[in-house]
Amino acid sequence: MALSLPAVALPLFMLAVVVIAFSWMPFLKRKAKGGSDSFHPRISVIIPARNEEGNLGRLLRSLEQQSLPPDEVIVIDDHSVDQTASLARSLGATVIRAPDLPAGWLGKSWACWIGAKEARGEFLIFLDADVFLEKEAIISLIQTYEEKKGLVSVQPYHFTIKRYEKLSAFFNLVLALNMALPLIFKPLVKTRGAFGPCLVTGRQDYFAVGGHEAVRSEILEDVCLARRFLKKKLSVHIFGGKGKVCFRMYPQGLKQLVEGWTKNFALGAFSSNIISFLVCAVWIALCLSIPLNIIKAIRAQQWSGLIFSILLYLFYASQIHWSLSRLGNFGLTTAVFYPLPLLFFIAIFFRSFFYTYCLRHVTWKGRKISLSRKPKAKSLIEDDFWL
Repeated sequence: MALSLPAVALPLFMLAVVVIAFSWMPFLKRKAKGGSDSFHPRISVIIPARNEEGNLGRLLRSLEQQSLPPDEVIVIDDHSVDQTASLARSLGATVIRAPDLPAGWLGKSWACWIGAKEARGEFLIFLDADVFLEKEAIISLIQTYEEKKGLVSVQPYHFTIKRYEKLSAFFNLVLALNMALPLIFKPLVKTRGAFGPCLVTGRQDYFAVGGHEAVRSEILEDVCLARRFLKKKLSVHIFGGKGKVCFRMYPQGLKQLVEGWTKNFALGAFSSNIISFLVCAVWIALCLSIPLNIIKAIRAQQWSGLIFSILLYLFYASQIHWSLSRLGNFGLTTAVFYPLPLLFFIAIFFRSFFYTYCLRHVTWKGRKISLSRKPKAKSLIEDDFWL
C-alpha cells in the first residue's frame, strides 16, 4: 500500500518545526565580567513557602553559595504546619508569617505581595521554594535583567529522581515549545507569558504594574503578571534555566504531581495563542498516532507502512530525547518509551479540563481553590500568550 504525500510530509514538517524551535530556545547565561560584578543595586530574593521544609533548605543553601549573593532573602511562611519557618530562620533568612488570606486572594500571590512590600532591594527575584541555583545563577539573572529590563522569567531545569517524576516530560516539552515558537513565527506568535518559579524585575516596574495584587485571584498569576507588564509597554523575556536555575517538582509522590499539573494546565492551554495551540496539538497528535500506526501496520501486514512508521518513531523518540535533555534529566528511557508519559499528559490534560471548566475548582497544598467565574477559553483567540 503506497503512502500518501500528506502522511509523509506532515510528520516530517512538524518534526522540523519542533527541532528548529528547540534549537532557537534561549538559555540563561553569564556574560563577560563587567558592571554587575563590581556594582549593582540592592538585590532582594522573595520566596513564598507553604509546607516546604523538604525543599527550602536546598534553595537557601544554594543562595549562600552564589558568586553574587543577594542582599536579603525573605521567606513568606504561608501558614505552614511543618518546620518551614524554623528551617528558614536557622539558615539566615528573614521569615515573615503571612497574615490570614484575604477574600479574593490566592496563597502564592498573597505571599509574593507581602514579600515585595517588605523587600528593600531595587532588584526583586521571586523564587519558588522547590528551586535551587547553580553558583552563578544570581549574577546571570541580574546581568540578563540589566540588559533586557521589564520582566525576566526562567523555566528551571527539571531535576528528577524517582521514576514517577519522569511523567512530567511532556508538560515540560509543551511549555518549552510555547516558549520557543515566538522566535520562529514572529510576528504571528508573541511572547505573552512567564514562568512563575523564577521571576526577576525592578522594584519600580513591579509596583507600577500593580504587582501580585493586580493578579491576586488568578491561578495563572505568572501569565497574568506578564500581561500586566506588556500592557504597560514593558518587555517580557523568557529563558531556559539549564546550568543555572533548577528545580525538583512534586517530590512527595504521584498524588502531588497529579494535583500540581491539574491545577492550571488546561487553563493555560486554552489561554494560548491559537497558532501555538495548533502547533502543539498537531505535534501531540502525531506523537500519539505513530505508535498506533505501527500496531495497525503489523495487524494489516502493510510492510512499507510499518517500516516508515518505525523510522518515524525513531526520529520522534530521538527528537524528544534531545529536547528533554535541554529541559531536565529525564533520561533516554523516557524518550524510548515516550507513549507512556504522553498518555499520562493527555489524561491529566482532560482531568484538568474537567476540574477547571466543569467542577470549577482545583486543589493544591490542602486548599480548595474555587473558580467562581468561568475561565475564559475564548482568550485562545483574543490573547496571544501562553503559560
